[in-house]
Amino acid sequence: MEPSSRSSLPSASLFAFIATAVFGCSAPSDTGSYEETLDTVTQGLAGQDLAEAFSTFQAQVSRFSLDAPFRIGFGPHPGLNTEAVSSGGFPAKGEAVLDFETNTVTATLDDVGTSGSFDLYFVKNVEGSGRTVRPESGDIFLRVGGFTTAPPGPGVPPGRRVLEVELSQSDMRFDIDLVVVTRAGSTPATSRIAVGARTLLEKRLFRERFGQASPPVTGTLSNEVESTDELVRRGAQLFFKEQFGGNGRTCGTCHRATNNLTIDPLFISTLPPNDPLFVAELNPALAQLEDSTRLRNQGLILENVDGFSNPGVLRSVPHTFALQTSLGPENALTPFPNGPPDHRLGWGGDGAPGRGTIAEFAFGAIIQHFPKDLQRRPGIDFRVPTQAELDALEAFQLFSGRQKFVDATALTLRDSRAQNGRQLFLTVNSGGKCTNCHFDLGQIDDFSSPPVIVPPNLGNLSANQGVKALTPDLPNDDGFLSARVTPDELVGDVFPDQFNIPPLIEAADTGPFFHNNVFLSGIEGAVSFYVSPTFQATPVGDALDIQLTQGDIDDIGAFLRVLNAAENVRQVRKRVTHVRDVRSSGNTAILEVAIADTQDALDDLTQKNLNPVAVHALNTIKQTLIIAKANADSARPPFMANALVWLGLAKDDLFIDNPNDEF
Repeated sequence: MEPSSRSSLPSASLFAFIATAVFGCSAPSDTGSYEETLDTVTQGLAGQDLAEAFSTFQAQVSRFSLDAPFRIGFGPHPGLNTEAVSSGGFPAKGEAVLDFETNTVTATLDDVGTSGSFDLYFVKNVEGSGRTVRPESGDIFLRVGGFTTAPPGPGVPPGRRVLEVELSQSDMRFDIDLVVVTRAGSTPATSRIAVGARTLLEKRLFRERFGQASPPVTGTLSNEVESTDELVRRGAQLFFKEQFGGNGRTCGTCHRATNNLTIDPLFISTLPPNDPLFVAELNPALAQLEDSTRLRNQGLILENVDGFSNPGVLRSVPHTFALQTSLGPENALTPFPNGPPDHRLGWGGDGAPGRGTIAEFAFGAIIQHFPKDLQRRPGIDFRVPTQAELDALEAFQLFSGRQKFVDATALTLRDSRAQNGRQLFLTVNSGGKCTNCHFDLGQIDDFSSPPVIVPPNLGNLSANQGVKALTPDLPNDDGFLSARVTPDELVGDVFPDQFNIPPLIEAADTGPFFHNNVFLSGIEGAVSFYVSPTFQATPVGDALDIQLTQGDIDDIGAFLRVLNAAENVRQVRKRVTHVRDVRSSGNTAILEVAIADTQDALDDLTQKNLNPVAVHALNTIKQTLIIAKANADSARPPFMANALVWLGLAKDDLFIDNPNDEF
């Protein structure tokens, strides 16, 4: 919206008129007995609200040829393994490669020692009463073949096992939930030494390709998520309500809906003493589950990323927005060493068991954070989830936040400071040089001089060496793979001491920052780290030689704040549209999240005096939503219609040019 058109803002008197009219409505209470309905016109197949995530996934598959052939890793899974098999201290792991053109499966298996024989299976879980994701009698097992010892040669680890089998076309089209390595002669029901799960979107890709149907959605559906998609609604119910027979925690205990799916010290200070987050303080059997002081003062939780027999590390809780833009499925093409994780979940890329994908992430969280006893016995200290539950949890996580990438190079921001910050951010040769490592927003350099392109793993190696130097009082956290390799084993651009490089659109309101919450407030503090002596002393800090004034730092912060405000506006618009169109008692909870997101956008902008016209619109939106929340659900559509007008005006004020209609 150009400045000359700002007179089109709705007047305060119009807002007052609508509010008065709706307050005067005679309608059933939100807690009344009227039948809850969902608009049947908007009902559709399970997964309909993952269209953008699936499109993003398909683009990644096409770009990196992830289906030709299809690779699926397998590794240790404390919730599924029947025994721990290892060699040299490294757990059994490997990878299967499915070539659909030749109908062949090849596989490698490492770290099983030089004795013993092993088989590879495909597993299809069958749902039913009392069943779980664990391979059980009644599930469908397809034995692919047996491993043999690989001939010695350059680059072949001692004891490696290999497999190459030609299957029928129908067997190649097996609807895989899990790949399982067993002891030879056993089935997955009785023997599991390594496991890998196929993700929801991978299953959808091959089911559509082979004409296979997805299973129906069963179980309680949440009405507190802005979706009519049954799979997403089932996932939301599990994410926020299901305790999996554990200590009272849910996924939402740490990933709070009204706090950007994360927690921080300020938010934690508002919780009652009996909140499940503090179960380690309430249950003596779980006293070692958390470091209560670090949890309350720094928002850090205990993670046993190197196995439960080893000391844990302390990490912040990453938000779970925009996961499809940060999973890195292309990592499966360059496994190291010769196996999973195929994705990089969690701050260190080590947040999921088995294959290391989002399909397994929730199960790993249940084992880590939900147990009634630190023996962590499956079926005793926590309930093993079903395949359908894990699929639904994955669907909800993929639904949350953005499902696609944003091209910031096409944007022109209205605030001059944010626009200058955009220029500083999206360069590799000058300014902040941010896109040397943060690739997800694009680059605007013309490369008139050779850029200093930093391999992602080397970039986060240096960044996290610096971050760790600022928190010497915390337990040493060596990140992904650091304790598992020696300098002679480094391959390509894989380095020890590495952590994930997160997307930044969500950054401004999801602090504190970095994997150990070293910067407790203000995105500008995180930006300033890169001109600090601590970072400059690292190899990449020295090579990049980033030079920024305080004004430059503030401008980059302004850029990230405006993008975050725009994303908040987008999410509020999605929720408001749902509340306008769908009648449900769950809309009250949806409005609570929309109000919190509106406040986040206000905080982004007002803390640095950005975009006052958008701030005016956001204040009006917030008040509209508060009034709507106080009314019966049947009376809310006019409020939502009014809020949508103001949301459009807030978005327009953030950008002069937005040709791709981002956000």
